[in-house]
Amino acid sequence: MGYSMPTSGIMMFYSCASTMPHSTIFVAVAIPTPLRNLFHYSLPANEQVAIGSRVRVPFGSRKLIGVVTEVNSRPDIDIAKVRPVIEVLGAGGNLTEPILRLCRWASDYYHHPIGEVLASALPTLLRKGADPQEPSQLLTLTPAGSLIDQQSLGRAHAQRKLLGALQQSRRTREELSAMDISSQTIRSIEKKDWAQWHGEVPAPLEPFSSGTVNHSGITVTEEQATAIAAVQNRTDGKPFLLCGVTGSGKTEVYLRVIEPLLKAGKQVLILVPEIGLTPQTISRFQDRFDVPITILHSSLTDKQRALGWLQAREGSAGIILGTRSAIYTPLKFPGAIIVDEEHDASYKQQDGFRYSARDLAVLRAGFEGLPVILGSATPSLESLHNADSGKYHLLELATRPPGIEPERYEFLDTRHLEQKDGLTRALRHRIGERLANKEQVLIFINRRGFAPVMICNDCSWIAHCSRCDAKLTYHLNTNTLVCHHCGTISHNITRCQSCRSSQLSPLGLGTQRIEQTLTAMFPEFPVLRIDRDSTRRKGSMESFISEINNGESAILVGTQLLAKGHHFPNVTLVAMLDIDAGFYSADFRATERLGQIILQVGGRSGRADKPGTVTIQTAFATHPLMETLVQDGYFEFATGLLQERKEAGLPPFTFHAIIKAEANSSTTARSFLESIIAKVQVRNTVNLLGPIPALMEKKAGRYRQLLIVTSAN
Repeated sequence: MGYSMPTSGIMMFYSCASTMPHSTIFVAVAIPTPLRNLFHYSLPANEQVAIGSRVRVPFGSRKLIGVVTEVNSRPDIDIAKVRPVIEVLGAGGNLTEPILRLCRWASDYYHHPIGEVLASALPTLLRKGADPQEPSQLLTLTPAGSLIDQQSLGRAHAQRKLLGALQQSRRTREELSAMDISSQTIRSIEKKDWAQWHGEVPAPLEPFSSGTVNHSGITVTEEQATAIAAVQNRTDGKPFLLCGVTGSGKTEVYLRVIEPLLKAGKQVLILVPEIGLTPQTISRFQDRFDVPITILHSSLTDKQRALGWLQAREGSAGIILGTRSAIYTPLKFPGAIIVDEEHDASYKQQDGFRYSARDLAVLRAGFEGLPVILGSATPSLESLHNADSGKYHLLELATRPPGIEPERYEFLDTRHLEQKDGLTRALRHRIGERLANKEQVLIFINRRGFAPVMICNDCSWIAHCSRCDAKLTYHLNTNTLVCHHCGTISHNITRCQSCRSSQLSPLGLGTQRIEQTLTAMFPEFPVLRIDRDSTRRKGSMESFISEINNGESAILVGTQLLAKGHHFPNVTLVAMLDIDAGFYSADFRATERLGQIILQVGGRSGRADKPGTVTIQTAFATHPLMETLVQDGYFEFATGLLQERKEAGLPPFTFHAIIKAEANSSTTARSFLESIIAKVQVRNTVNLLGPIPALMEKKAGRYRQLLIVTSAN
């Protein structure tokens, strides 16, 4: 069944009065199911409906929310069997024509059902059929409640927490739930007449108006000025790849580029790879521009995310800052798209509807005629190849601002140096020196938990996940063994599952172990650990960043959460531990990612007027790629990798697609892929590899087999 697409950005409404003489019209609806076809429903002739409208429809015995993709579409079944639409939902949640076009393209390119693609473009609240503009119920302190002294509540900790939250502002039920405040606690203070629910009608959304701009005396460098002029005076629709060493001022280029757009009433969509990056990024934009900024990421409540989406759609937000899924946010007055840290793997959705937000940003900008900037100190090989082939404009920031020296790299060869709990004597000495100078130290190890392995000292049994081909990671603070792939948790493991011995030992390094070691070695200096486990609580990342910048923590231990764009002016030593896995991974992109993470993490040191040092503990200190990276820079390193890829026939010089089969048994998954091979006619320009097991064949109780399709075009 084909699609009917609007040819302009104008939302098109249909009614029977102008289109057909019958008493009923038919619409094609995309339903969020694995089925790839559209479904027809009927509407009364006097019902207005737009392409992109959300509708509630019967689907079997269920009632689902779908999106209208065609109006006046003739059903390919008996008209008598066409069921009526139950409800046309509020127009505030309609998908705009540019987003519909983007989703159609993504559905075709990524071979995913259009209904599920369109559903993923909607915030959860809209996906459920709700209206974010409905009056909100807010829990508000009564006059009696505002007089309560929290200390007088004694052990009623939950009530104290709730009253403290309400003293700051009124709260929705959703916000209170996110704060782990129970309904019982709410009812208890309602009964005491300390708080009451009040309805509030949201204010109408109006287009934003640009305010003042605060440059704070910042003068751009010649390289920055050249990059800014290139974007503002663009003569074609090619994307811009902005490459700059860490600390070279890429963000200042972003700020200067969007300034005239905001003054003209245009909106700017900015993608960042991690939620943890948003606090610092927000502050940079808030300090510069007096315009409403909308934030979109997965840690928001459903109501907050839906309202942010609506503010962008109605043009009341000037800057929209979000993570991967924000690429589907509609803009009423689109001006530009920026993808910061474009190389980051977080821009790829790895399950469900799989897509690359970076690639969709480039496509969307082309559809809407917008400038798009891909920024990175360590751009992906795909983007560099696109620049080399003339598809992208390359903008380089090769120097840091005056007074800021590049970080110095040194290697500690672990083949010849004794280690204590993962730290060589030389590294411990360097840490002590920086702490004595009242400087901060960052220790990077890209593995959370205490130890990646729990082993029996008597029989060498190792704790494995029963649902995955993976070892369980030991977490000290909860005394649990956790699978970082499926989430399985084993509590109170005190004996070997094979020989019943109690002689179990954690083996290997994780952030918790390094934190414990450094706390014991330097007891007078506060140690702060930042990883997925320590930042689960809402607002924790912002609190940690503030703590670091205020100098409250002297030693920072973290995973790649600390590697992405953060500015820590007092960090003068970065130490990198246990990075060698990147040299012998089966993933052909592993070496590229290793080089990127070394420079990204290393770039956290020496970002102010204090020189920085990056110390790398490795058994590959003399590896040619490592030497090229730190001596000649990322571009020479990337050039060498691109040449290797070309000779090996790997992307970006060829194209790869993976067909993955999952089943309850490996045999079933493999047989399914073999049946595909038997049924398809393969062109001479296409090669098939497989079926082969996935690198982790068993995951979450399911077996995975792959069929790799390669082609030169």
